[in-house]
Amino acid sequence: MKNFLFLFLILYSFVKCDEVHQQFELANELYRKGEYEQALSKYEQIIKNGYISSDLYYNIGNVYFKLENIPAAILYYERAKRLSPNDEDIDFNLKIANLRVVDKIDPLPKIFFINWWYSISNINNSENWAIIAIIFSWISIGLFLVFRISKISIIKKSAFMSGSILLIFMMLVLSFAYTQYRYETDNTTGIIFSNNASVKSSPDEAGTDLFVIHEGVKVEILDEVGNWKKIRLADGKVGWIVADDIQII
Repeated sequence: MKNFLFLFLILYSFVKCDEVHQQFELANELYRKGEYEQALSKYEQIIKNGYISSDLYYNIGNVYFKLENIPAAILYYERAKRLSPNDEDIDFNLKIANLRVVDKIDPLPKIFFINWWYSISNINNSENWAIIAIIFSWISIGLFLVFRISKISIIKKSAFMSGSILLIFMMLVLSFAYTQYRYETDNTTGIIFSNNASVKSSPDEAGTDLFVIHEGVKVEILDEVGNWKKIRLADGKVGWIVADDIQII
């Protein structure tokens, strides 16, 4: 009975994957025909069914760009980038969409090591980094076994040194995996969706107007009070906006 249930679940998953693939291809065909609203509806239905991927988010971003909804396009390109951080097509389209944003914000310079660390971790997603770490761990275990059982001095020494080096690399790769996982699951960044979002000095309408930002700007979310979110721009400016003006990446 257990074997039958297991086989049934496998067959069911294959059928569902095939259905999703068919829906995805149908949405792509609608997009190619210029039927953007219909394509968007199909893509969103796939998400409602519990399936996500960088390709899906990327295509939704393309649809929104065609529909002249720039903040939504940027939102979905950013979501796609989280799943495929090194994808050149996503990066290119995201840059094109950001050119349509009114506000041109110069980011604060980052420490060299931090830039280097994030540039390396962005080469892969967290799942791929984890797979590499597992491979390194198994190889290092094998090398330490060779060290334990070998009677030849030079082989023991080489196995121990190689295993130790791989163990260090495994720890480094695990750190990259963790960094990337935090990036992929981060809910403290968002995109402004208001044409003119007034940023206040405090979380209430009576607060002083500090500055105005426009749709498409990416912000960091620092705090939340009621229907207000405290945000920080890339240039370091901080203030409060109405929560409805922002969508979480």
